[in-house]
This record gives sequence, structure tokens and C-alpha cells, in this order.
Amino acid sequence: MKRRNMRKLKDYKPSTSMAFTPLSIAAQFGHLQEVLALIKAGHDINISNHNGSTPLHLSTQNGHDGVVKALIAANVEINKTDDIGWTPLLLAIEHGHETTAMILIEAGADINKPSHSGWTPMLLARKNGRDTILTHLRI
Repeated sequence: MKRRNMRKLKDYKPSTSMAFTPLSIAAQFGHLQEVLALIKAGHDINISNHNGSTPLHLSTQNGHDGVVKALIAANVEINKTDDIGWTPLLLAIEHGHETTAMILIEAGADINKPSHSGWTPMLLARKNGRDTILTHLRI
């Protein structure tokens, strides 16, 4: 990324009322280099959008493993919930991203944390037939 663009990224201050920040958009669409640049520029990796989703929620529901790893390396809050109590791990399981779920589990995601409606990772994996994830959740 060019130096002048990095300066613009560094000076950007997101509004808490914004639905999406540059980091959340880059995370949602799997733009790893932009995510890394925004993290380096000091953007808040745990900021939530209008429904409580963080960049980690958005990247896990879309299976962007590189972005997930980058956010974990930057010490993201791995168990932060959205407005309905869903963690990134629950989203990875629901959307069938088994590799993403494994990355989250290995990084210390809470495998017992339920959503507000009571879905745990194990229940959700069983409901959706995610046998590989079930095996890892039973360890």
C-alpha cells in the first residue's frame, strides 16, 4: 500500500454510529492485505456494527481463514458475541466453514458458550451435520 494511503488510513477515525467500518468491510470480503494495513494503522479490531458483528464475525461467517488468523494474531476478542449472542465460532459452524471453526477452536474459542437462544457449538454442529467439528468439540 502506498505511503500516502497509509497516512489516510492512520488518520481515519470511525464513528461508533457507522454500520460498517473499513476494517469490517475488508474482513467481510476477505481482503487480507487491507485488513493487515488497517490493523497496522491502529483500527479497532473489536468494533461492532449495527447488529453487534465485529470484523471477526464477518470474516468467519464467510470463511476467510487468512483474515481470521490475522485478527487472532492481533489479539481480537475471540468470544465476543453479536446482538443475538452468536460468537464467531457459532457463525463458522452455521455457515459450514469447518477449517475456520478449527482455527477458532485451536485459538481458544469457548466451545461451550451458548447464544441467547441456547445454541452451543456442539448442538449447532450436530444439527448441521458437521461431523469433523463435532469430533474436535468432544476432545
